[in-house]
Amino acid sequence: MFFVLSAFLLLVAPVSAQDSPISTLWDQAVEAIRYNRMDEAAPLLESVLTAEPDRIDARRYLAVAYEQTGRVEQAKEVLRDGIETDAIAAPQRARLAFDLASLLGRQEDPDGAIARYREALQLDPGLASAYLNRGNLLVAGGEYGAAVSDYQRYLALRPTSSQRPQIEQMIALLTETIAAQEEQRRQEEERRRAEEEAARIAEEEARRQEEIARQEAEARRQAMLDAVLQSLDEAGSEAESFEIENEDIESYEEEIDILD
Repeated sequence: MFFVLSAFLLLVAPVSAQDSPISTLWDQAVEAIRYNRMDEAAPLLESVLTAEPDRIDARRYLAVAYEQTGRVEQAKEVLRDGIETDAIAAPQRARLAFDLASLLGRQEDPDGAIARYREALQLDPGLASAYLNRGNLLVAGGEYGAAVSDYQRYLALRPTSSQRPQIEQMIALLTETIAAQEEQRRQEEERRRAEEEAARIAEEEARRQEEIARQEAEARRQAMLDAVLQSLDEAGSEAESFEIENEDIESYEEEIDILD
């Protein structure tokens, strides 16, 4: 963060005798930041921002001072307030959204950071760094297709970027990874379908075997019933024959008695 500030601070004009009180406060704040005295810079920047609430550089520096002194929530708030200030031009609000996204990324809130990068790009579609940073977060989150798109947009805006070879290599790796993932998903889908078909066939076979077993059991029961019925019929016929024979014997005995 400090090396970024150092480059930005080179654009700041030195203090002069005719400077206004606010300009003097501003220069003092810049001097404190240059030597990393953030505790000293914060109240000076607060005074500048109170006097000039639309001053984008003071707001951005104050957020940095807050963050580096452990007041992260205050840093977020000062950036959010600027993003929501309509009096600030859209490109400048985009820079504030970019700063807030970067802060959220450092605070391990990738979803919040991605949302703020999206907001920054809505305010300023030409903010190339937002595409690059969001692409990095998307890679970390496994959203490779969206990351490739962001990297390509960054290169379209910054075709001569010194990072172009690394970004192009990343795009190639991500493209290969996406293709491999799609192939893996295709194979898994085929395997799932094959397993479902095998399960369906096994279920049908199990039902068929159950039906065969049921029919065989029913046939056995019917055979037993038929055997019992036949046995009962045979027993009834033998009993009837026995009764008829007994009747014949009784008739014969009666005839003998009469002859006596």
